[in-house]
Amino acid sequence: MRFALPNTAALPVGAALLALSGALHAQDVSVQAGQLRVSDSGDKSFAVAVAYAHPVGDYLALSLSYLNEGHPPNHHRDGAAGQVWLRSKINQDGLSFGVGAGQDYYFDTARTATGYSNDHGWAPIYSVQATYHHQNRWYTQVQLNRVLPREKEATTQLLVGFGYRFDGVRGNKLHLEEASTDDTLTLLSGRAIVNSLNSEQSHAYSLEYRRAVGKYIDWTVTGLKEGTTARTRRAGVATQAWLIRSLNNHIELGMGFGPYGVLDLHDVPGRQSHLAGLLSVATRYHFNKRIVGQLLMQRVITDYHRDADVLLVGLGTTF
Repeated sequence: MRFALPNTAALPVGAALLALSGALHAQDVSVQAGQLRVSDSGDKSFAVAVAYAHPVGDYLALSLSYLNEGHPPNHHRDGAAGQVWLRSKINQDGLSFGVGAGQDYYFDTARTATGYSNDHGWAPIYSVQATYHHQNRWYTQVQLNRVLPREKEATTQLLVGFGYRFDGVRGNKLHLEEASTDDTLTLLSGRAIVNSLNSEQSHAYSLEYRRAVGKYIDWTVTGLKEGTTARTRRAGVATQAWLIRSLNNHIELGMGFGPYGVLDLHDVPGRQSHLAGLLSVATRYHFNKRIVGQLLMQRVITDYHRDADVLLVGLGTTF
């Protein structure tokens, strides 16, 4: 077995976010889109971001976000970022302003002389934002990001989007309200997309067992079948630890990470097993005490240039 797990030194930002969420329970979820510019070359592309932010007192906030840096020539780069924010109070015109700094763990599919490579690493990210708060909990936001990898091209993104502020749920997660609903079994189906320059796709499905082990901590064991493409044929078992938070009486958001033991590996000659990493983001919707819908985005992290995105949707039952 070889290991392909990323350095997780910056993830305490996410842990602090969830730990503090019990004290103050307003939470922001936003979606943004706009334009990216590569500093050295001047190349331009699109950019998309989805963020979860939690206020801490009147002037501080913590955030976790997914940032897609588009497709400038020879690069497809995205990542997961954690940031600390200094924000102003909302003025009488409904405006507030903020500056943020943190770390982005990036995934870069880069063109090489022989094809492509999947490069991973940490990059500082700095942001400024202006937010207009409407009276119905919705807000409109303009944000400027600067991402500065040490050995990669620096980028600037100008994003415009909208968000919503949730009240949150005090105390335990939704599925810890009763002892009989600590466990969930979920069947999911969707697509696996190889992180190559051609983005080969296949049908994927998984079976997930989830156990609530604390107020904001879950543990999962997942059987995952990624399907077959011209570059990959992969299946295996993963176990992950999750930070998870309820937004209201139905919706939960969570981020998980852990090892992914590949049992059926045919994309590398002469190897039938491998240990990779699996990073996941989930949205869970509780229809009632027993039925849970789940939307799942996963990134398979390898050290042999066969990273993949796995996008799944499914239905589960608690017991």
